[in-house]
Amino acid sequence: MLQKGKDVEIDGYKGFIFMAKSGRPLMPSAINNILYNIVDAYNKKEVQIAKTEHRNAELLPTVSAHIMRHTACTRMAEKRIDVKVLQYIMGHVHIDVTMDVYNHVSEMSRIESEITRLESVAIS
Repeated sequence: MLQKGKDVEIDGYKGFIFMAKSGRPLMPSAINNILYNIVDAYNKKEVQIAKTEHRNAELLPTVSAHIMRHTACTRMAEKRIDVKVLQYIMGHVHIDVTMDVYNHVSEMSRIESEITRLESVAIS
């Protein structure tokens, strides 16, 4: 399946991963529908199992292609990938999009980790 999309070029991009049977790249809405169906099927089964086990179901949240993209970018930023490389990977024209939208500082542990790292550099 991966071979079909290697020669397809759209807006200068090639090597698409998610391909339709026609050999054309899937649209984001099609990928979202696949993800929604996977989560829905899991959640339905989990509800049934939870009932038999007399517990609350542990349901998966809704996942979309955009959420996966956002998560991947955030994780790369957390691993300190070069911001200009991250900008290129994400296809952002302006670096401020990469920095403002994807480079979250929301977890106190991340802030504390950076302060500890800076303190160790200052002591050296």
